[in-house]
Amino acid sequence: MAYRNYVKIILKLIAVITVISGLVQLIWPAFVLGFIGGTVSPATEHFFGIVGMFMVLFGGLLYQALSGSEHHPVAVFWCGVQKFGAAGAVGLGVTREIFSWLALGVAAFDFVSGIIIMIYWFSIQKR
Repeated sequence: MAYRNYVKIILKLIAVITVISGLVQLIWPAFVLGFIGGTVSPATEHFFGIVGMFMVLFGGLLYQALSGSEHHPVAVFWCGVQKFGAAGAVGLGVTREIFSWLALGVAAFDFVSGIIIMIYWFSIQKR
């Protein structure tokens, strides 16, 4: 029971980081693209901004799902799936030389986040 509370705190922090980084990506996609070595063009800025919007949505969903006294396993599960998808997409972007190796840090954060989310999801499934 106690470990679940620690995991919940960590996941809320992950959710906040996801929302903040998603907002930065939504508002300043060229900055984020430049940081991870992506090509900056009107098309890449547009689509990267859309990805940022979805980061805000899923981060907000995760935070809200963790904030109440009730469990929301469906929301938690899909937030975990989103994190694994994001890790895979960023990793694929690196292998295709769309992003620099620095983007692997983003992929690693998302992958580890997905694992922690799924551990929490599994723990609330038993209830």
